[in-house]
Amino acid sequence: MLTRIILRAVPNLKRWTPIRFNSQQVDPAKMKAFQEKVDKAKVRRAYALGGCLMFIWISTHGILLYKRRSEHRNLNEKLPPISWEEFEQKYLSTGDVKSIIFQPHFETANVYLHSAKEQQMKKSFVDLVHTTPDKFSRPPDVRFYIEASADDVQSLVTAASQKYKTHVDFELDQFPSYRELSFIVGSSLFVLAAITMAK
Repeated sequence: MLTRIILRAVPNLKRWTPIRFNSQQVDPAKMKAFQEKVDKAKVRRAYALGGCLMFIWISTHGILLYKRRSEHRNLNEKLPPISWEEFEQKYLSTGDVKSIIFQPHFETANVYLHSAKEQQMKKSFVDLVHTTPDKFSRPPDVRFYIEASADDVQSLVTAASQKYKTHVDFELDQFPSYRELSFIVGSSLFVLAAITMAK
């Protein structure tokens, strides 16, 4: 009874016929081709994302390494490194050395002293040299170069400390450092998030 009332109120409703989908009408070959296109698009997207991340990873390494090299050249001009033999004779033997930061990439060590004389020398270089190592916000007091591995340099410093009965802190300044590596990882994650949100 209710159906007859609705049909009388809306006479055009009779013309509507339900649409029935038949699963047999879908061509399996077309579905397979469509799925292959989707899979290829996903693969291309993954390759593009991986290539972009690799580019960011390499470029940030290059930028930080270039920055280090520029600081190294600038410091060489302002405070040329001396030889290991001269450094040992003038500084290690007197017990003025507080800490040594060895950079294996440049085969050069930055030395920080705790004597009043060398602290006065340090103040004269603050305005001339602009460099910021990871653990020190001031330029080194003395620098020396040596063609040796990090383990060999550490062994030499340890032997000299025992010989002259002094204590010297020895540290390595590898590339990339923890701070530089965190910058590289952070930049890569930022680019990854930006690409993901853009899609």
